[in-house]
Amino acid sequence: MSALFYLGSIILANLLVHWFGIVTIYGLSFPAGAALIGLTFSARDFVQQRFGKYGCWWWMFLASGITFAFNRHLALASLSAFFVAEFCDWLIFTRARGSFEKRLLLSNLISTPLDSLTFVLLAFGPVWPAIWGQTLIKLISSLLVLPLLKDGRISLARITVQRT
Repeated sequence: MSALFYLGSIILANLLVHWFGIVTIYGLSFPAGAALIGLTFSARDFVQQRFGKYGCWWWMFLASGITFAFNRHLALASLSAFFVAEFCDWLIFTRARGSFEKRLLLSNLISTPLDSLTFVLLAFGPVWPAIWGQTLIKLISSLLVLPLLKDGRISLARITVQRT
């Protein structure tokens, strides 16, 4: 399930960027798929837990290949960002010690700004408001999963609905 979520979020994020490019909402500029890409950093850590240190790379290449089918330029920017940021995320998550949550947080805090810088520069050029905006959106969205974690697994029991 985590691998399909990972793959789908990358493809959908790239489709959103392909369709809408850079968007500005409440003064914050970012590529349209930024929130979904932020989720992929946490999802990648789950995929690594499931498929091993090297198995997660297969899913990255598959997502890039699918993106290549509809936008080569975007696919190359995305793949380049994967090599820089996902490699960094993978290396930190793999080498760091501590709980799953600690390793996820540390790897996301370092790799999401690298991804934003690489992707936006290659896809759109030096659009600094979009680089900063994407970094902020991706950091927030990549950390949304933390409150749901328990022992390295998502616990749906931690989600509560209050009726008013």
